[in-house]
Amino acid sequence: MSAPVHKLSHRDLPFTVDMLAKWKEIFAISCLVAALLVGASFAQDLILNYRANAGSSDKIWLLDVDSEQSAFTWLSIVATFAAAWLLFQAAGDAAMRGSRFKWHWYFLAALFLLLSFDEFASIHEKISAILSSRVQNTGLMYFAWAAPAGVVSLIGLAAFIPFIRSFPPRLAVLLILSAAAFLCGAVGLEMIGGSVAEIEGIESFRFRMLTNMEEGLEIAGVLIFIYVLLAYLEGAEATPHRR
Repeated sequence: MSAPVHKLSHRDLPFTVDMLAKWKEIFAISCLVAALLVGASFAQDLILNYRANAGSSDKIWLLDVDSEQSAFTWLSIVATFAAAWLLFQAAGDAAMRGSRFKWHWYFLAALFLLLSFDEFASIHEKISAILSSRVQNTGLMYFAWAAPAGVVSLIGLAAFIPFIRSFPPRLAVLLILSAAAFLCGAVGLEMIGGSVAEIEGIESFRFRMLTNMEEGLEIAGVLIFIYVLLAYLEGAEATPHRR
C-alpha cells in the first residue's frame, strides 16, 4: 500500500494568507531594490573607469556591491535571513506532518542562517586567507576558499535530489535555477575574478565588472529561492509530501 499523500492547505500554513500577501509585497519591492542597487554599482564602475584620474576615493561606497558598508550588502543580509526564517517555518510544518524531508528543511534553514551571518562577518574571506597561507593559490585558486566550497556544494546538491524531486516540476526547476545562479556567482565568477585580481588587482575594471555580475547572480539565486518558499508555503502548487 502506498504511503498517504498530504497536501498543504491554507489552514495548515505556519502563518495566515494575509501575512503571505505582505511577504509577497516585500519580496517584489526587494527584487526591484536589488536590481536598482546592482545597476547603480555597474553604472558607478563604468563612470569611474571612463573618468580621467578617478580613483577609489571618488567611489560612493554605499553603492558598491563589494563593500561591507553598502546598501546591497545590507539587502543581502536581510534576504538570506528572511530565507532562513521561511525555511524554519517550512521545517516546522514538515516536522508536524511527519515528513521524511523535515531534516532537509532544517539543514537548509541553518545553512541560510550561516550565509546571512557570513554576509555580515565575511567568514569565507577569513577562511580563504587561512587556506592561502597553506596552499599555492594562483589563477582560479587565487581566492582559495571557492573551489573547495564549490565541490562541497555540488555534493550537497546531489544529496538533495530526492528533496527537489518532491516538488512540482515548475518549483523543482526554479529550485535548480536558484542554486545554479547562486553557485555560478559565488563560486564560478569568484574563481574567474580571482584569476583577474591576481594579475590586474581588485580595483581593475575587469575585476569590478565580474564582481558586479557575481553579486547580481548571488542575490538573484536567493530571491528565486525565496519565491519558491513563498509558493510552497502558500500551497499555490499543491505540493505533495509523503511520510
